[in-house]
Amino acid sequence: MNPKSAEPPYLLAAQAGTVVRHLYSRLRTEEQASPADLCRTIGALQQLADDLANVLPGLQAQLEQSLLSGQLGTADSAGESWDKVADVGYALAQARTGGLLMAAELRASRRTLGELASS
Repeated sequence: MNPKSAEPPYLLAAQAGTVVRHLYSRLRTEEQASPADLCRTIGALQQLADDLANVLPGLQAQLEQSLLSGQLGTADSAGESWDKVADVGYALAQARTGGLLMAAELRASRRTLGELASS
């Protein structure tokens, strides 16, 4: 996939979701993976969690820009629109915190698995 593609962000997010669902399906088939492959898979998921957490502030910035440019919230008063944007921002910040925590936990599990595999 070309990272500089003209595909809209929602389509890229949907594609990422499809890949994660495919991974889930593969893991459910109980295919045995080597400890090294498990470690690499956990590492890739850790990077995915980090990346996802880093995407969320950009979504909030775009939301605020849409409000400032008049593309959003035209039916509400300015105060109501900003309150809603703040609510979305709070939820995105909470999701980001969860993503960062997930990445940290995956990093720790990868490290421990690596220690276990090398012993």
